[in-house]
Amino acid sequence: MHIIHDLSTFEPPWTSCALTPGVFDGLHRGHRALIQRLLKKKVDARILVTYHPHPDLVLGKRKDPEGYELFTYEEKLSLFQSYPLEAVVFLPFTVELARMTALRYLKEILLGKLRAKNIVIGYDQCFGRGRKGDYKFLKQMSRRYDFEVDRVKAVRGFGPVISSSQIRTYLKQGLIEKAANLLGHDYFLTGTVVRGFQRGRLIGFPTANLEVPRSKVIPAEGVYTAKAEWGGRYYRAMVNIGTNPTFEGKSVSVEAHLLDFDGDLYGQQLRIHFRKHIRNEIKFSSVDDLKSRLEKDRIIARKLKV
Repeated sequence: MHIIHDLSTFEPPWTSCALTPGVFDGLHRGHRALIQRLLKKKVDARILVTYHPHPDLVLGKRKDPEGYELFTYEEKLSLFQSYPLEAVVFLPFTVELARMTALRYLKEILLGKLRAKNIVIGYDQCFGRGRKGDYKFLKQMSRRYDFEVDRVKAVRGFGPVISSSQIRTYLKQGLIEKAANLLGHDYFLTGTVVRGFQRGRLIGFPTANLEVPRSKVIPAEGVYTAKAEWGGRYYRAMVNIGTNPTFEGKSVSVEAHLLDFDGDLYGQQLRIHFRKHIRNEIKFSSVDDLKSRLEKDRIIARKLKV
């Protein structure tokens, strides 16, 4: 798979391709429907075209970069690589790109640089200045410039059309299973294991404290069952997101207790796949009460299939 960041020097090794453009924030079931349609095309290459950084940041639609990305660049890349695509293009999203007309974007990038002969687009997808590059526009241009265009119907979740915004809402409410249903896979986050206060180790529940990018959406505070991915293996885990109120904590942390694991994870990358919300985070009257509750949580986590 080609991973392309700069089209100015890139010379496609294909004579024609099918492609689908979009932000792909979350790579949810709606996005997957686009990719599945794309993969059916009989062309030299099937290409996904996306943007980095997130357009909303560049356009000022989000004042604070904290908690806006369902998946980071690295996480998106790992998801894209699970498909038999010939290339993924990460267009550097700039104000200049945002100002480009739909016609220029189509002619210079999609048809010109990437040599598209088939464009797959979502039911409400648009590109170009003023969001003029919709299905109607592409259909008109396809006759003029000799390419085909496919529109994929909306994919619905629990009634409404699946959207990244709805997934964010579910995550912030702790509705991890509903979010997973819309995604078509477990929600996950990736972080670097850093040193914490080591309180868990003192009570028999050592935890990996994760430093997570500020841009990443963190699920609601609470305790979750999860699969922890490290070193090519999966471990059952229980994850606490919150301030550790029993110890009078102030800042929110993400801590994972891996079952049946004994090793040093400091400085390592750990990926947490959330499975189920067990309970809210609460302040216990004593450390012994906390330990008793953690033992019950561990019994629940041990039932998890990995």
